[in-house]
Amino acid sequence: MATRKILTPRQVAEYLQLDEATVYRYIREGKLLASKLGRQYRIPKENVDLLLTATATPRALQLRRYSRERIEEFLKEDEIDEETREKAERLLTALSAPAS
Repeated sequence: MATRKILTPRQVAEYLQLDEATVYRYIREGKLLASKLGRQYRIPKENVDLLLTATATPRALQLRRYSRERIEEFLKEDEIDEETREKAERLLTALSAPAS
């Protein structure tokens, strides 16, 4: 069983080469999903990767662009668990949101 990598906001900032305040802002704005344990945030690395995918430039996304229907086919074919399905739905929502 693979161990999930959990990061602190500081580790996320280092990984993304951002200011730590930017990471906290992404968390507050809902751009980066995090869990608050006591007074501290913890962020699964997969959520950081989802943020990177959701904010990729259009040219980068062209290489991997699939229709909603095709993604739904993938989900059905793979019979993924509910947690993974929810993450895929969040990604679809983020990718279909208008760029700001």
